[in-house]
Amino acid sequence: MQRLGQCVVHHLIGRYIVFGVQRLEIDEIMALIRAIIFDHSCNVENDNDLFAIVSVNTSDAYNSIMDSFYLLEDTQLAKHSFLERNSSLSIGELYLYFYGVLNAVYMQQQALLVLLRKMGIEFELSELQGCTIFDIRNSFAAHSANRGGKKVKEHSFVLNRRALRQGKLKGYSANHESGFLSHDTDVSTLISEWDKVISKYLESIVNMVKENYEATI
Repeated sequence: MQRLGQCVVHHLIGRYIVFGVQRLEIDEIMALIRAIIFDHSCNVENDNDLFAIVSVNTSDAYNSIMDSFYLLEDTQLAKHSFLERNSSLSIGELYLYFYGVLNAVYMQQQALLVLLRKMGIEFELSELQGCTIFDIRNSFAAHSANRGGKKVKEHSFVLNRRALRQGKLKGYSANHESGFLSHDTDVSTLISEWDKVISKYLESIVNMVKENYEATI
């Protein structure tokens, strides 16, 4: 019997083929993954048959993967809200938007690591951790009062609140071991840099899910 969702899945895949290359935005990739997994779930007889679609063998691993997909979808909403924020926001509201989006991207990084590790997909850890947005997040939205570590002397950062209205995170550390350290960066640019990395790995994930799905047809 033909699966009812199969035509939907093939339609979604076909929409994003451009000159033989699959081109998908993050939200579109997530929608495609959701469609494939949903269709698969409607055509299995027991829960154990769900696991293979995401290349795992246990319920714990499957649930971790599904929770990570949900987290990616939720944090995408946070990113969209930041990029579409109202220009008349108060300084306090701007702080919430900036702190929120920096930590949303960090949560995406962690969710992506769970997906890649549990699904057995190769990745470069330095690529996932090396985006500038994570250094900026640590300086201004996580460890502003106690930046540093085992190899770096503890120091602190102060944020220029007026720069928030320009979409920037701008500030400095006057007690850095170098004597002075500053940041002046556009957050939308940082998000775009990260989006290129996450899109690359999400395409690997959707390709694996699609292959697993086709193996069950």
